[in-house]
Amino acid sequence: MKDMDYIDSKYFSYADPDDPILKKILIRSIEYLTGQPKLFKLYRSYQEKPERWKSFWDGCVNLLKLRINISNIDLDKIPETGPAIVVANHPFGVLDGLVLSWIVSQKRKDFKLLVHSLLLRAPETKGNLLPIDFTGDKEALLTNLDTRKKARKHISDGGCIIIFPSGTVSTTLKFYQKKSKAFDCEWKKFTSRLIKQTDPNIIPINFPGTNSLAFQIFSHISLVLRSSLLFFEIKRRINSDVEVFVGESFKYSELEDDLSNDELADLLRTKTYLLDQDYSSPPPYGLDPD
Repeated sequence: MKDMDYIDSKYFSYADPDDPILKKILIRSIEYLTGQPKLFKLYRSYQEKPERWKSFWDGCVNLLKLRINISNIDLDKIPETGPAIVVANHPFGVLDGLVLSWIVSQKRKDFKLLVHSLLLRAPETKGNLLPIDFTGDKEALLTNLDTRKKARKHISDGGCIIIFPSGTVSTTLKFYQKKSKAFDCEWKKFTSRLIKQTDPNIIPINFPGTNSLAFQIFSHISLVLRSSLLFFEIKRRINSDVEVFVGESFKYSELEDDLSNDELADLLRTKTYLLDQDYSSPPPYGLDPD
């Protein structure tokens, strides 16, 4: 691969190039101290010989030494063909997207993952990613309208979409909850609209787990500090087990009730969390840091 295809280290960051200079310095400094160099080194090692792996996702899972615990029964719940949308909770951050992409890639290649536009910088991922932005400003609205149009067409053409409907990483509701788990905030209506427009097979997937206490505390202090710890959360899970539960697929048209967008989002969230046997009822909502 040519050097021009490499990402410069300063762009391997959650800092937006358009951010104020002090904000960029703060984010990149904390990232540098908590894991970015290690992860960037792993990324460059992938780029040096990508042919060692079946796909970019396979390379990520191997280089991060992730042991993805998913049964063959659960894996077979993902349809190999036909319109589909995978919805999942979002406990860790980028790791969730990497693992979900790896899982779906075991069954089909025609998938697109909806992610924040900042994560579109890696050239290897562009064929599988669509930008989404839940910040709520005018530019975000235009981005989401365009992405929804592309996602709708992709599903209508028989493809698969992967989305984290919360739009943000799970966060504890209170500032300090040492023994408590973090949960997704309310799931956004974007997913409900997309499902109603296309009626694909819906596959709920659950990741048990929670980011570090430091991440939860930082999330309640500042979005800048929260973003700066996302690389740390990936690094601390190198050489670890990732548990995954997959639910039975269903279609919106098969439901007895005609649900509002909010009600459908709530139903999807409930079905996803109840895949984890630790819960007999829907868990509480987490903080929406945005």
